[in-house]
Order: sequence, then structure tokens, then C-alpha cells
Amino acid sequence: MLRTLGKMLSSLNVSLPGGLFSVLLLQVSLRVSDSFLVVGPSEPIVVMLGADAVLPCYVDPAMSVENMELRWYRSQFSEAVYMYQDGMEQTGQQLEDFKRRTELVKDRMSEGRVAVKIYHVRVSDNGMYRCFFRKGSDFEEATLELRVVGE
Repeated sequence: MLRTLGKMLSSLNVSLPGGLFSVLLLQVSLRVSDSFLVVGPSEPIVVMLGADAVLPCYVDPAMSVENMELRWYRSQFSEAVYMYQDGMEQTGQQLEDFKRRTELVKDRMSEGRVAVKIYHVRVSDNGMYRCFFRKGSDFEEATLELRVVGE
């Protein structure tokens, strides 16, 4: 991120006194150290039709996610596959197709590792998913792919 800021300033042909540039970098690095990243699997999750799928995500650096908003969704943020907020599952924005078929795997929540389990996957479950984590005004998300195979 610091390298990106430096490139942005040089591409704008902006010259700052050394002290001011150092202060800006310090502020950016403080902001970065205060936040987190959300990481999902880099390879597709391959599941047989009718089996259960587990869509894992975790935060880096590791921290408890028990008091965060957690949301798995597909293309529309407002249409959740699964949503967890205020310490409990929220079904108000959950897509009808996923009601009673999803569960949060939360045995490692205190370490920042969670997953959504989708029971009895269907062909229509195939595709891209996003896991979104919010803590106060900080939020991040990761993208993962579910491939349903079989007939």
C-alpha cells in the first residue's frame, strides 16, 4: 500500500518535502495496521451434487470475528446466502433458496476462521460467492468459487 501511495504521488508529479511525505506514510501505515484482510480459498471448492459444501473465509491478522457482521452473498450484496450480525443469524435479507440450507461453522470464530455450510448443494449453487466482514467502519471481502459436479 505504501508503494502504491508513492507511485500515485510520482505519477501526479507531486513533490512533497521529505518530512511531510514521512508523516503521510506514517498515517497510511497506522491505518493499515488497524484494519484486516479477508481471505478465502484460492482454488475452487469442488462438491458433488447433493453433498454439503463448506465455504471458508478468515481474517488476517487473526482476531475474533464474533462481534463482526459476516455475510456470504453472490451477485447482490442485499441478497444474502448467509448473514450473521449482533451475535446471531439474520434471515431478513437471505435468499429464499438458501433458507434452512445454510449454517455458520463457528468453532474457530475466536481465531477469525469461519465458514458457511450449504446443505444438499444444487446445480443452481454453482458459481462465485463473496464473503464480507465488517467491524465498525472497516470492511473487507474475498471472492471464492463453488463448483458443483455430478448429475
